[in-house]
Amino acid sequence: GHWVSYDDPNWVDKDGNPMPWIPQDEYVEGQSIRVRTYLDTHHNGHMEIRACNKGSACTPTDFEGNELTFVKDVVYEGNHPAMPKDPNYPYRGMYAGGQGGSIKWFEFEYELPQGIYGDHVMLQWKYITANSCSPPGYSEYFSNKPFLPSSYWTPGLSECIPPYPNSGQRSSVWPEIFFNCAEVKILPSAPVVPTPHGRSYPANKSEFVRVNQVGYLRFATKVGVIVDSSTSPIGWQIQDASGSVVLSGVTTVYGDDAASGDHVHKADFTALNELGAYRLVAEGIGSSFEFNIATSLYPDLPHEAMNYFYFHRMGEDILAEHLIDGRYARTALHPGDSSVPPYNGWCVSCANFDLKGSWADAGDFGIYTVNHAISAWTLLNLNEMFPEAFQDGSLNIPESGNGFADVLDEVDYGSRFVRGMLPSDGGLASHKAHNHAWSAFTITVAGENAAQSSRSAMGPSTPATYAVARVNGQLARMWYAQGHDSHADVLWSAAVDAWNRAYGTNQVYSASVASPGSAVGGGDYSDGQIGDDLYAAACEMYLTALAIGDSGMQTYKDAMRGSIFFTKIDQWDWATVTGAGTLSLFAVANDLTSEDKIAIETNIVSFANSIKDSIDSEGYPSNLDFQEFGGKYPWGSNSFIMNRAIALAYAYEVTGDVMYQDYILRTLDYVMGVNAMHISYVTGYGDKSETDTHDRWAWTVGQGSFWPRGWLSGGPNNELINDYATPPGVTAAKSYAGPGTAPHAWGSKENTVNWNAPLAWVAWYVENKIVPNFEGCDGNCASKPTLKPTTKSTTKQSTKPTLNPTTKPTFKPTTKPTSKPVSTGGSPCCADRNAGYQACMRSDWCNMSSTNCSHCNGYFTPVPLEITGCCLWWSGGDCSNVIHSSNPGCHYRKSDCEGSCGGTWSPL
Repeated sequence: GHWVSYDDPNWVDKDGNPMPWIPQDEYVEGQSIRVRTYLDTHHNGHMEIRACNKGSACTPTDFEGNELTFVKDVVYEGNHPAMPKDPNYPYRGMYAGGQGGSIKWFEFEYELPQGIYGDHVMLQWKYITANSCSPPGYSEYFSNKPFLPSSYWTPGLSECIPPYPNSGQRSSVWPEIFFNCAEVKILPSAPVVPTPHGRSYPANKSEFVRVNQVGYLRFATKVGVIVDSSTSPIGWQIQDASGSVVLSGVTTVYGDDAASGDHVHKADFTALNELGAYRLVAEGIGSSFEFNIATSLYPDLPHEAMNYFYFHRMGEDILAEHLIDGRYARTALHPGDSSVPPYNGWCVSCANFDLKGSWADAGDFGIYTVNHAISAWTLLNLNEMFPEAFQDGSLNIPESGNGFADVLDEVDYGSRFVRGMLPSDGGLASHKAHNHAWSAFTITVAGENAAQSSRSAMGPSTPATYAVARVNGQLARMWYAQGHDSHADVLWSAAVDAWNRAYGTNQVYSASVASPGSAVGGGDYSDGQIGDDLYAAACEMYLTALAIGDSGMQTYKDAMRGSIFFTKIDQWDWATVTGAGTLSLFAVANDLTSEDKIAIETNIVSFANSIKDSIDSEGYPSNLDFQEFGGKYPWGSNSFIMNRAIALAYAYEVTGDVMYQDYILRTLDYVMGVNAMHISYVTGYGDKSETDTHDRWAWTVGQGSFWPRGWLSGGPNNELINDYATPPGVTAAKSYAGPGTAPHAWGSKENTVNWNAPLAWVAWYVENKIVPNFEGCDGNCASKPTLKPTTKSTTKQSTKPTLNPTTKPTFKPTTKPTSKPVSTGGSPCCADRNAGYQACMRSDWCNMSSTNCSHCNGYFTPVPLEITGCCLWWSGGDCSNVIHSSNPGCHYRKSDCEGSCGGTWSPL
């Protein structure tokens, strides 16, 4: 516009000619929109957007009070942490990158205000800088978020004093302000019809309208999915039980969803927060299943998910009084596991293995060391993070009432076999034990036990031996904390023994050696990467040795810190366990440096941000990045999804930002029905829930007529289809077997210990940590202060040094690296520019080649990259006073400095 247009009532262009009104886009009142901005010269600070529906007659005061609400940072450019919402200033979109940084493009999601609509709506963008003074709230915002680089703001400046002049003039108490405007059209949202006399869409149930079949917390995000080929928005209504319309609107057209092949619309009914039963109804399509708006959604699921483990105990009778459904009571399976011979071909001089006391791994009755280890860790980790989880008496198991947490008792029973996997000849642990042939799907206990004569401990592996160390090391730590030293000593001795056997070896499991053959009588669980197993074991050994004052502590600590996986976190499962080790380092008291702890917290938040981005980018709220997984859904995809929900919980514990808890609820929306199969993957939850999973004893008793509640099925899988029921040749998200197919659907409908363990973790967390937040603050949870991880406590005194962590302090980033980085000369990877090329990017795909790396905005090089100079924006200077970490995107490479940073390179 004209250079004096801010004060000039004439709507003219730079040449003085009248300007026509040309809307740049069309929105709906209250809709979420994305706003992309470009800062050629970054001065720190934040952006705000306001609206006025008076067209060219808008004055500066007309915009005030009509602020758009900031939703999230989409992270359009670079690999920086998403800037969290400031709960005290909900309209601020905080800019990442820092003054003079390399990031120039930003994209934020904002929500349009209610009551502002019309054909002539002006959106005003306001960039409030922070290089002359700090706007109110900056100090609190950044001090509570240690994972954000210190370069993102300039502490020590005087505080800005509102109101600011509309001219944008700056001073020591006024920030420099830049403005821009956009002309748009905003349609009114459909009116709310609160009585049964309003026009209601026909509400016949439709498989194409999908919601969380259980329901939603009142103040959570609520988004349903409507499958329809239309490229135009579709009208939707929320109808109550009487058919009255209580809320309505139009869909956002997502379009084609690659994972499912569906053309997807999204209906956001977050505004619905009155308790009750409702349906989502799409115009011309039909109705969803009924769902509830409630103050609690899954109160029984934590116990039901944990009862899975008692149900699958082997070696003792399973009593009806301890089962949620007593019809599944039985006598002991495989009591003869107290003496299991090694399979022919290995350990010829060994005594038989004592493996009595275990959980059946999945639908079969095999026991697998590596898969058990991640399952045990998940359950124990919940209790170490939150000592109030599954306390004594909460699970009604045989050990209840003994004064120890039920979850500790349950895992201790299921893990007895683990230390028994160590052979008597001092060699590596057996990788697994099972029958020599697959059991029939419908069994008798006597018939299954008769197979004991053809049941063996199969060949060894290094990962299995580290798994023995991990499980027993963690269990020992927790029993020492309870004062049960004699039992803890046995566990710790087994852990130390296993570590000593495994360290320095690299034997992977081979089905061709000492077993009946590949997947004969049991799964293989082959694990070709050993470094992550060493790292995860070292973490558990270090934490326990530190807690009890063991002399080997430094050995374990050195092995842990020397690992390339140290402080890293990525997708974890039974075969990839880096994340388990790193999360233990966050959850349990230790003596790591503040820099190490900052790195752990930063990596947790970064991983969580990638997970929430996946939810936002997919057609359904699956938190799997479909492209990251190579266009496939992996075997046990639902377990991957639940593990990622745990990562989101940790991000909340780091930041206190309830956004991460909201994304956990979005994850459960997927699991409970908002998915391509239009099914709840948790048995017993929802009108259309899974009715039968691949489990021999459950099928034998119920035959699909009834099924235990609270079991998580494996989920869609097109990574490896080797059964008779999972459909081949369909899209990834639909590669899932139908009802009644359990005997032949092990590829997609199996249940396993490592799938129900994260379900139990997340279910407990939702009911005990998210529900109080979302339902205990009248919807204003975002104003809660940053919460630090729960202070740990024990119920018994121990003669060993205490394990109890103190409340974690807020760690501030250091201003300088602890030592000068040098090039390792090792294998190159895709180095992250925003981390100063000191670390590889998280994505394996980015690290695969220089070509891939270029698409990830990285630099293919060995890390850490050697410092050879710095970037200067003034003449006559040198690098002597430059803090490289203050602007890593500019100070490590000459091409960055003199390219996008606009500086001058100065060699050291």
